[in-house]
Amino acid sequence: MKSELTKKQIIIKALRLMVIAVICAISLVYVIMIFSGMSSGRGPIHVLNYGWELSYRSEDYRGIDLRSFSFDDVKKKDEVVLSCTLPENLPADSMLVVYVHYYDLRVLVDGIQVYEADTERVDAGLGLGSGFYAVDIGAGCEGKQLEIVIRAGEDDAFTSLRSPEIWDAHTFWQDFASGNISNIALSFFFIIVGMAMLIMAFAQEMRGTFSFADTTRFSSLSLLAMTFGIWIFTGMHLTELFTNDIITKVNLNYYAFYFLPIFFIGFHFETGRFKDEAGIRQARRRNIVLGISWLVGLLYVLLVLYRHLYLGESLRKYLDIAHVYDTVIIFMLIGIRVYDLIKGVNRHLVSSYVTLMTGVAALVDLARYNFYTKFSPRGSAGFTMSTLYIVMVFFVLSLFFDYMSTTVRDAREEERIGIISKLAYTDALTGLNNRQATERFFDIIDSENEQYLVTEFDLNSLKKANDTYGHEEGDKYIALFAETLKHIFEGKGFIARTGGDEFIYVMIPKLEGDRKWLEGRLRDLNAILANKDTGHSGLRMSTAFGTYDSMNGDAKTIRDGLRIADARMYEMKKSMKAGR
Repeated sequence: MKSELTKKQIIIKALRLMVIAVICAISLVYVIMIFSGMSSGRGPIHVLNYGWELSYRSEDYRGIDLRSFSFDDVKKKDEVVLSCTLPENLPADSMLVVYVHYYDLRVLVDGIQVYEADTERVDAGLGLGSGFYAVDIGAGCEGKQLEIVIRAGEDDAFTSLRSPEIWDAHTFWQDFASGNISNIALSFFFIIVGMAMLIMAFAQEMRGTFSFADTTRFSSLSLLAMTFGIWIFTGMHLTELFTNDIITKVNLNYYAFYFLPIFFIGFHFETGRFKDEAGIRQARRRNIVLGISWLVGLLYVLLVLYRHLYLGESLRKYLDIAHVYDTVIIFMLIGIRVYDLIKGVNRHLVSSYVTLMTGVAALVDLARYNFYTKFSPRGSAGFTMSTLYIVMVFFVLSLFFDYMSTTVRDAREEERIGIISKLAYTDALTGLNNRQATERFFDIIDSENEQYLVTEFDLNSLKKANDTYGHEEGDKYIALFAETLKHIFEGKGFIARTGGDEFIYVMIPKLEGDRKWLEGRLRDLNAILANKDTGHSGLRMSTAFGTYDSMNGDAKTIRDGLRIADARMYEMKKSMKAGR
């Protein structure tokens, strides 16, 4: 019956999640529609698809449509020369937008070079980038001959060429930005949300609100969001709004892609509390597997960065291995979450479902990307993201709320356990440590081999207080003595009530005058107690005590020292009775 109820609860929570997801999806679509409405709707005036003459490896082609032309086995420094006649009715000032993909660029109009980019890097054998260059070709270019010369910066730099575009130079940047406003909004959303969560993670760590492991998970989620935002911003050519440095842009894009699975793994470490040993062992085994996967990914990324930064190798060279690693990680995390859902032992139900959604969307896009790059004549130029952007919005938001609810729940559980633990080790009447706390403290003293002074007290006249005035007054008498001890010893050291009228005090001497300080406090103790108002003129407070100093004795353990102090306390008690 319990198993059926658990499954029913899972189904109900899943349905709730689906409803929330539908509401979020509708809201997101609505926001995107608003952003789309802000777009000017103006794009390129002319897309130069066809009518090209092309020269490549001593072969000449005429009447080429760039959308269907492909290149096989491109080698480093292979040159392609493109030429066409510019159309009529161009704007007064025209902007030629040329998309490049790891090749340099020279633009000529009627044989006169008007633009050049990255030719020196190709000559020097340095790495190139991917993006676009905006070339202002000015006015009066109608009917003139446009020539574009490119050279591959590396082997297999491209399999096809994206058609150049003609824009109005006066409004190009505004039109380009407004046409990409949804991508700009998404990328800024991830970056800003990630930064906000990272600040929260540091604040939590500084305040000690949550455990270090929980803070690490939250930091991984924060970095995942920021990294994904950077990946969108650089992958959608949005950096060109701010800089022409497409080489740094494409490097950032690859850095983000390589680090994404590492942060993805980091969030899925198990950090919760488990009720049984089986759960603890399973979490430990799972964390070992995730930790090894995380370490392998990190070492691989560091190797790639080293070979890129110090040996000048292209980041694209290691992309296939990264795709294999990403696929393995996604399948592993999907398998873990499916197993938890089937067994009904999932502590992170929301994150499980969004992990499944994100994993499937990422696998689809990885498969599509590799299909286009390896089997399509258009190569990677034909690839566009499917649903991964939108799924990642749900992923980050859902994991954020799931993380907060889980960590708050764990924090409350920790607080509850702390309260229970405090009650277990605290004397209810006096608020001092009890016998259980004393035994634990003694174990610590012995294990750390610290010097100590232990004093045992026996409160006099407690039996008289109970018999004459009642046990309630006797309790007040004990509480008054406890408060006096706390005041006299100023919160220094360890004070405990170990029995009805028995108390102990342990001091770990750190300074040279600590022993004299304790000696003075004990010398004045009974004089202070005698002046305490017990509420009854016939009840005067006093105590017998005995002290043992580990520096001046040979007790092997503090319990042995306490027995010596106890014997000395009884000697004082006998002396006090004899002096009455």
